[in-house]
Amino acid sequence: MAAQLAAALVYLVGLRPDPLLAVMSARDTTVEAPRPRSGTLILRSNARARYAVATVALSHATMVALMSMAPVHLREHGASLVIVGFTISLHIAGMYALSPTFGWLADKAGRVRVVLLGQFMLLVALIIAGVAANSHPAMTISLVLLGLGWSASVVAGSAMVAESVQIQDRPATQGISDLSMNTAGALGGALAGPILALVGYSGLGFLAIAVVAVVVIWTSLRTA
Repeated sequence: MAAQLAAALVYLVGLRPDPLLAVMSARDTTVEAPRPRSGTLILRSNARARYAVATVALSHATMVALMSMAPVHLREHGASLVIVGFTISLHIAGMYALSPTFGWLADKAGRVRVVLLGQFMLLVALIIAGVAANSHPAMTISLVLLGLGWSASVVAGSAMVAESVQIQDRPATQGISDLSMNTAGALGGALAGPILALVGYSGLGFLAIAVVAVVVIWTSLRTA
């Protein structure tokens, strides 16, 4: 709670000028602004927004499914709480530490390339989880790559979400993107438990490759 309040205080004090107010003040007030559309209507009519929202949501589902079951799997194979905590800490560091770098890369190399980089790291993480799930060092490497792949995909995908629509439609698009991302994460975490019980962590890793394949194929078709 203290960290959340401190973060809110940083925005309240330091985010000057407010980006929304800055954008609105720069608009031509003599021209009537178009009416904003609903998020679902935007996704139905805008292929780029649809792709960007799906990329963020599916990447999040992949990450949550593996991350949420990692502590359970590690404990079942004799890892202490110290090892579990250290491993998950490294995963969280992978999720956020290089976010500015991936943002810079998305600007320099392009959003799609960074999305593909993220999917490649997710794929490597899932393969390691599939073939070496009983190795604690391998699990650590897998989870770090899982965090890095999530970061690259979500940073680049979120940039595409914002850029895919006009200013008046951005709030609705961002809202449905957040809803889709959190719903996909909830489903990924909920389904991961039964899958873990049925086929183990290795099976979960291999099955999650199908989600990565959807993003990669969709990206390839859009690029073509």
